[in-house]
Amino acid sequence: MSRRTFGRTALLGALASAGLGAGMPRASAATVPGGADWLGAVDPQASLARLTLPGTHDTCSLYGGALTQTQTLSAPDQFAAGIRFLDIRCRFIDGVFAIHHGPVFQQIFFGDVLNQCQAFLAAHPGETLVMRVKQEYSTVSDAEFGAVFADYQRRWPGLFWAEDRIPRLGEVRGRVVLIADNSGLPGLRWGGPRTDIEDDYDIGTIFDLNSRKWPEVSSHLDAARAATDPQRLFLTFTSSSGWGLWPRQAADAITPRLRGYLGGLDRSARPVLGTVPMDFVTAELVRSLYALNFGA
Repeated sequence: MSRRTFGRTALLGALASAGLGAGMPRASAATVPGGADWLGAVDPQASLARLTLPGTHDTCSLYGGALTQTQTLSAPDQFAAGIRFLDIRCRFIDGVFAIHHGPVFQQIFFGDVLNQCQAFLAAHPGETLVMRVKQEYSTVSDAEFGAVFADYQRRWPGLFWAEDRIPRLGEVRGRVVLIADNSGLPGLRWGGPRTDIEDDYDIGTIFDLNSRKWPEVSSHLDAARAATDPQRLFLTFTSSSGWGLWPRQAADAITPRLRGYLGGLDRSARPVLGTVPMDFVTAELVRSLYALNFGA
């Protein structure tokens, strides 16, 4: 055994003898669960509002080129990486929902997304998904949009949890918590008194991102950290684009800033950042967010 290894072993032994080793607050990498099962290790009494939930903006937007693509990972791959908030944009067409980003069909329908969610939750029953649903690139009434959604609910019985309150985790394991960005839908109201949202997405240039978007994001993350109300869900979108800034360019500029922000946190204090939807997520960045729930 080398002198350095012996010294380190002796130090750890002394800490354990003094009762300090077990009390050291920061979790090791080995104690942070994998991306597919991390919520299953969280206290079931925890409010969803008092967790750090990694998410994606325009979750299914994989197609359309530089102007509309926002992700490289499919929804199932996102779930496996640890993503738990989904941003689902539905175009009403011929009585069903097609998933769109603006005018671009994303080669998937809402029923396909629900099958992916159901399969993941069946395989990982300790997990929960949170889903925002909004109408995109169609203009039917909220009542008509809601009627189609209700048909999906009937065809996927028990999948959605759709109350207008923020649940404890134990209430919604194995289910999709609905956030309704349409008055025809049930569920937690998007923009209502229980949500606090930063989504200033129309950012014209990289200069606007640096001078406006990032300060808004960091201030909102700070507000989430300071909050204590278990019935107030903070959602901080890091995503943006504009006439001189494509989604990938925006993500490439803001992601290093987000990493820097995360690196400056006292992780042992388990700071709560709320829900953080992002563009072009990576497994490494997602893990860095959800590990906060474990003090790591």
